[in-house]
Amino acid sequence: MATIQEAMAAAVAHHQAGRLAEAAAMYHAVLDAMPGHADAAHLLGVVHLQSGQPDRAVTLIRGAIQHSHRVADYHDNLGSALKALGRLEEAVTAHRQAIRLRPDFAQALYNMGNALEALGRLEEAATAFRQAAVRRPGYARARFNLGNVLAALGRRTDADAAYRAAIADDSGFVEAHANRGGLLLSLGRPQEAAAALARALALRPDHAAALANLAAARLALGDRDGADRAARHAVAARPDLPATLLRLGEVRQHADRLGAAADAYAAALAWDPALAEAHANLALVRQSQGLLDAAEAGNRRALALDHGLADVRSNLAYLQLFRPGVTAAAVLEAHRAWDAVHGAPHRGRWVKPGRGSSGAAAGKGPLTVAILSGDFRRHPAGLFALRTVEALPEHDVRLLLYANQTEADDVTDRFRKAAARWTPVAGLTDAEIATQIRHDRPDVLIDLAGHNARGRPGVFARKPAAVQVAWSGYMATTGLAAMDALVADRHHVPDGMESFYAERVLRMPDAFIAYDPPGGEEILPLTPPPSLSGGPVTFGSFNILTKLNDGVLAAWAAILERMPDARLLMKTKALSCPATAALWRDRLAAAGIDPDRVTMVGASSSLDHMRWCASVDVALDPFPFAGSTTTLETLWMGVPVVTLPGETFSSRHSLAFLTVAGVEGCIAADPADYVERAVALAADPQRLAEMRRSLRPRMAGGPLCDGGKLAAALAAELRGLTAPR
Repeated sequence: MATIQEAMAAAVAHHQAGRLAEAAAMYHAVLDAMPGHADAAHLLGVVHLQSGQPDRAVTLIRGAIQHSHRVADYHDNLGSALKALGRLEEAVTAHRQAIRLRPDFAQALYNMGNALEALGRLEEAATAFRQAAVRRPGYARARFNLGNVLAALGRRTDADAAYRAAIADDSGFVEAHANRGGLLLSLGRPQEAAAALARALALRPDHAAALANLAAARLALGDRDGADRAARHAVAARPDLPATLLRLGEVRQHADRLGAAADAYAAALAWDPALAEAHANLALVRQSQGLLDAAEAGNRRALALDHGLADVRSNLAYLQLFRPGVTAAAVLEAHRAWDAVHGAPHRGRWVKPGRGSSGAAAGKGPLTVAILSGDFRRHPAGLFALRTVEALPEHDVRLLLYANQTEADDVTDRFRKAAARWTPVAGLTDAEIATQIRHDRPDVLIDLAGHNARGRPGVFARKPAAVQVAWSGYMATTGLAAMDALVADRHHVPDGMESFYAERVLRMPDAFIAYDPPGGEEILPLTPPPSLSGGPVTFGSFNILTKLNDGVLAAWAAILERMPDARLLMKTKALSCPATAALWRDRLAAAGIDPDRVTMVGASSSLDHMRWCASVDVALDPFPFAGSTTTLETLWMGVPVVTLPGETFSSRHSLAFLTVAGVEGCIAADPADYVERAVALAADPQRLAEMRRSLRPRMAGGPLCDGGKLAAALAAELRGLTAPR
C-alpha cells in the first residue's frame, strides 16, 4: 500500500477534480489504516455533504474535531452540514467557533451569514457578509448576499451599492445583474432596471426571473410589445415557474387582454394554489370584467393566504362601493376594517399638532400644503385637482408635491410649475415617504388617491403631518383615524350624513372639484344630437363594467323596450378584450337586451373617447356607483346624463355635477323614474339640441370649471384646520 501521505494526496486530487466516489474510497482506505486520521475523516465528511448526505457528514466531521479540535475548517464545514440538516442555531455556533480559531476566515463568515439569514436574523447576517467581504477583497458572492439581505431589510439604496460592488468584483456575475435589475424596478427606476437586466440576459439569455422583470420594466416604460416578448420568453424558459406566468398575466392585463390575463393567472395557480398574488391579480381582472362576486372571492382568498396584503384589503373596501343596495354605514365599516389592520399599529407615532413647517397658523407666513398623488398626469384625479392646485399659490399657499409616478405628460408639467418643490417618490416605501414628509414638515398633507390604484394609505396611516386631508381622487371615506378631513360638498355629503365619515367633512360652496376639460370648439366641436339626423335614438354608457349590475341592466332593458328602435352604445376599455365583450353580450341577452341593438367599443385616445360621447343622444348613469369623469366628459359634449343617486358619496357624483351645472330633469328618485326620465329626454329632440348648445358654455363659465373659486374656499378651510384650538 502507498504511504498514508501518498494516499491522502491521491484522494484530495480526486476530490478536487470532482471524482467524489474515488475520493471517498481512498479516504476510507486511509481511515481503515489509521482510524484516527482527522483530515481523512473531515474530508470524507465533506464528500458526503457534497453528495447530499449531511447526516453522515456531521458524524464524520465531529469525529475529526474530537481528534483535532483547533482546525477552523472542520468547524466551518460542520456548520455547513448542520445547516443542510436545518439545524441552524447549531450551524451558527459551529461557524462562530471557526471564526474564533481564525478571525480572518472569510468563508466561515460568509457561511455564518447564510445560516443567520435562514434564521431570519437579517441584521446579523448583513454584518457577517460585510465582514467576509472586508476580509477577502473581491469576494463577490459575499457582497451579493449582502445585497439580498439589505433588500429584504428594505434598505434598498444600500442593497444597490452592494450589488454594484459584487459586479465590480465579478462583471460576469449573472445573478448580481439580475437581482440589481429587480431592485431598480422596485425603486421606480425602470430605465436603469432594463439596462441591468439586459446585462444579465446577455450572459444568460434564458434567465427566467430576469426576463420576467424585464417585462415589468418595459411595461413601466410604455413598451407593451417589448414587455409581451419578454414575458412570453420568460414563460418559455420556465413554464413551471409561477412568477413568469404572473408577469405574463400583468402584461396582458395592462394591454386590456383580460381573458388572456386570467388564463395566465389561472396557470400560475395550477402550479401553486397558495400564491396570494395570483389570486389578487385574478380578482382585479374579474373586477375589470364586472364580475363583482368573483373579484371579492379572489381578494378574500388572497387575504386568507397572506393577511398583511394592504392593497388587497383596500380593493375589498373599494368593491363595497359597487354593491347594489350599499349603505353609507357599510362603506364606513369596510374602510375602517382596513384601518384596524394596517393603520392601528402606527397610531403611537403620529405627528402631533404644532409641528408645522411655517408660522401659517399664527398668521406669520404662507400655508405649506403637501400633496401626495400618483396622478399628477392626464388622469381623472389629476384633472379634477389641476385648476385648483394651480390657483392655490395665489392664496398664500406653498405647495410641496410628492409624485408617486414615473411617467409624465402635459398635465404633469402644469403641476410641476405650480409646485414650490416637486419630489418623486414612486420607488419609496410607505415608511420612507412618511419620513421624507416628516422632515419637510408641511402644515397640511393632502391625499389625492385614497384606496385607489397608486394610493398610499399606508403613508397617511403613519400621519407624518399634523393635519391630513382627503380630496378628489377617492369617492368615499378613507376610514383612517389618521385622516382629519374630507373635501366634499353639500351634494355629495348632505346635512346629517357626517357620522358616516371617519373624517371631518369640509363642504366646498359648489362642487368639491374643478374640472379641467380637454379643449374648446376647435379641438372638440359640438355636434347635433345624432337622432336629429333621422337615425335611431342612441343611449350610451361610458363607465367601467364594475359599475354595471342586474338592476342597471333591468332599467336599460325597460328603456329599450319602451323605445324599440333605440340603440345602446357601451364604451369602456375592458371591452377591447374579445372574451370580455362576449361575456357581456351574454349578460345583456340574459337581461332581455338584444345584443344586436348594442354597439361595444373598447379603449381609445381621450379625445376620441369624447367624440364617442357625442355620438349618443342620452347617457345612462350606472347605480349605485355613479359616473364622475364620464359624466363631466359627457356633459362637456352637450349630452344629458340620467342618474339615480343613493346615500353614498360615490352614488352622488352625477347629481352634484348636474345640479351645479344647472341641468334639470335628469335626477331620478327610483329605477322606474330613471326609465321615465331617459325615455322622456330621448323623445324630446329639441331639448336635446338645446342642451348641445348650452351645456358646455354653462360648464366653462360656471363653478364646475372654476379652479380659482374652489382654491379660495379650499385654502380658507385648510387654514381653519391648522389654526390653534
